[in-house]
Amino acid sequence: MARRARASLASLLVGSAAALAVGEVEFGKVLWSYETGDSVASSPTLDSQGNLYFGSVDGFVYSLSGDGDLRWRYDTGDWVDSSPALSRDESALYVGNWGDRLLALNAASGALLWSFDTDSLIYASPAVALDGTVYFGSSDGYLYALRPDGSLKWEFEVGGELDSSPAIDAAGNVYVGSSSGLVTSVSSAGVERWTWEVPFEIGSLGREFGVTSSPMLTSEGHVVFGCQNYFLYALDAANGELRWKYETEGILEGSAVEGMGRSCVVVGRDGYLYSLSWDGVLNWKTFVGANYYSTPCVDGMGRIYAGVLNGETAGSVLALSADGLALWRTDFGSFVDSSPLLAPDGTLYVGNNDGRLYAVEGGDKLASLGWSSFRGGDSQRGSLQGYVDMTGVPSELRVKAKSIEGTDRLTVDYEVSGGGPLKVEIRALGTNFQEATELSRYALSVSGGSGVMAFVEASLPLQEREEGRIVGWLEPGVYEIESVNESTDRAAFFQEVQVR
Repeated sequence: MARRARASLASLLVGSAAALAVGEVEFGKVLWSYETGDSVASSPTLDSQGNLYFGSVDGFVYSLSGDGDLRWRYDTGDWVDSSPALSRDESALYVGNWGDRLLALNAASGALLWSFDTDSLIYASPAVALDGTVYFGSSDGYLYALRPDGSLKWEFEVGGELDSSPAIDAAGNVYVGSSSGLVTSVSSAGVERWTWEVPFEIGSLGREFGVTSSPMLTSEGHVVFGCQNYFLYALDAANGELRWKYETEGILEGSAVEGMGRSCVVVGRDGYLYSLSWDGVLNWKTFVGANYYSTPCVDGMGRIYAGVLNGETAGSVLALSADGLALWRTDFGSFVDSSPLLAPDGTLYVGNNDGRLYAVEGGDKLASLGWSSFRGGDSQRGSLQGYVDMTGVPSELRVKAKSIEGTDRLTVDYEVSGGGPLKVEIRALGTNFQEATELSRYALSVSGGSGVMAFVEASLPLQEREEGRIVGWLEPGVYEIESVNESTDRAAFFQEVQVR
């Protein structure tokens, strides 16, 4: 696969925004920027304290506070396109560089813990499993598994160049694409489960067939990825069989993410942002501008944020509604290869070819979906949290509801602990109940002045605890929030929740 050529650092221009002002919040406004020594194609990573981690073509890995102040930087000696991934306890940061090394840094200080040499450049981002194993691909065609101390666990030859970042499912199986047109699944022990080869498609003569897009994993057991032949594919994660395919109008090198309503969202070089159903049927498409490597992200209200080209050399970050309507745009002086990321406070972080990392007013946190951003979430671990059957273990439900003063927005936080199959309904009862956009991945239904805000049905996660947030929009009034755990017939009521 031909490597992209890096131009010299573009002139540094502060982002300008076609912003949307709501109340005192100006969505799309640049809050701050931090200048590095060269292009920032690496996508930022966020820890639980709000600290940021990202790489630059100047060879450094940077850590900033949420306010944009430098915490530390580490010189890796060569370009860093790879997006860093945090260990499960957030003590270590893993990142690859064009100097053929996978490095582990102390996340607090930036000190080098260890490095692993592959003798070939590392463009893709690492993934971190629940047991701490670090998976990454290299341009030598091998998928590597390292222990947390940096020792080699195993290596598996896929072939081609592995510019696709690996993804890990709940059972620990790994999925990765190759420039040779292969998508391979390997068990946590390094044993091949299946390999799928991109087929020749009618009308695709003369197109490349490499897979540089990183796989997205769905809770339904699908592996979704784009291809240079213009197609988006979904395979059965269990056996590698094709479930569906959709032909776009351009090369797909950015990754798909999960949107609201059980949908796949992806942007291609043809300039369109596509929303497809879970079965591969087009919901809608909107022209936003050409995209090369940047992957969109989705917030808790279903809004989509995408980095795109704006003209020949400039770039933008756009915000769209869940149904594809443009909301606002922030323009930069150079193109965007970095994938945007949302923080819990709604700040949107994105790198730019002008050498800066930008913080932009986004408005809401990352959606609590299975795979709502590049690498699955803000820690960039590339893993899908799964569920296990813990039948017979008692389960408990705690629900907390509150309104946000001065708005018609109501949030319901829930926490589940224990185990066992669980069915939970969260209902809003009272005056002025209105139908709203789908909440998280759970549909809202309205009947006779009251409605089910959300329905959750699953066994508890591996860590025996689940937290989530469901957001609804209500007209001013007084509400009673009722949660019902159908597995145990337990109910909790929150009376006189005021929406002003």
